[in-house]
Amino acid sequence: MGELYIVPTPIGNLEDITIRAKNILSKVDIILCEDTRRTLQLLNHLDIKNKLISLNEHNEEKKIDSIITEIDNKSFALVSDAGTPTISDPGSKLIRSLLKNKKKVIPLPGASSLIAAYSASGLRKNDFIFNGFPPRKNQEIKLLLNELKNMKKDIIFYESPLRVIKFLKLLRSEFKDSNIIICREISKLHEEIILWEPNNELPLNKEVKGEFVIIVERNVNAINNISTSEDEIILKLKEFTDLGLSGRDSVKEVSNYLGLNQKKIYNIYIKRFAKKG
Repeated sequence: MGELYIVPTPIGNLEDITIRAKNILSKVDIILCEDTRRTLQLLNHLDIKNKLISLNEHNEEKKIDSIITEIDNKSFALVSDAGTPTISDPGSKLIRSLLKNKKKVIPLPGASSLIAAYSASGLRKNDFIFNGFPPRKNQEIKLLLNELKNMKKDIIFYESPLRVIKFLKLLRSEFKDSNIIICREISKLHEEIILWEPNNELPLNKEVKGEFVIIVERNVNAINNISTSEDEIILKLKEFTDLGLSGRDSVKEVSNYLGLNQKKIYNIYIKRFAKKG
């Protein structure tokens, strides 16, 4: 009986490949990879020759049945372009199907920008929420940040250089009292870790390169001691109605955002907004 190995690969420094990962990539029958060209470069560096098959977000579902059939007689390795597979990368649908069919799945420990960034953040808590890449549209980002606003756990995002400036500005507008740790190009030549404190200017310019891990440190005391005026509630209601949400949905979102009773917010909405319609 075969198996699927989940094999982390370096996120920048090629020396971060483990001995076990190298051995697995050498011995399996087939390597499933997000991009065959990227994985071939790694295999050439490691002096490994093996069969590569593309498995990405566009074709994963189509290939699941054939892999389930073949895995009884063959061993597979799953890799992503960089880091630990299935963490904001393809592969989770395949793994779930294999588990449902009682096939063997073997995870290997290894490189992860998520864990590397958190270990270097200087945060003292032991729990966090990982949210992957945020949505691209401003309205969807604001709704997401609103849901996360009252969480007492640190929040971790991935972001690309093309959108990171916009996203950081939105983060600061919602998390005014939080430290934000910006990790760029982890394990690469231009690696950088920046502590962005609440009263400081955005520490990045408009021309940034590299992949980012962004961590929002939640100030539990600040969350617990928020005192919200009626004017603040009105401003927040206007923000959500301007996004096109209905009155009912705006009241719900503001309630989640501020941690206040919906009835209080609804009464303010009726007094200040409903009469205008």
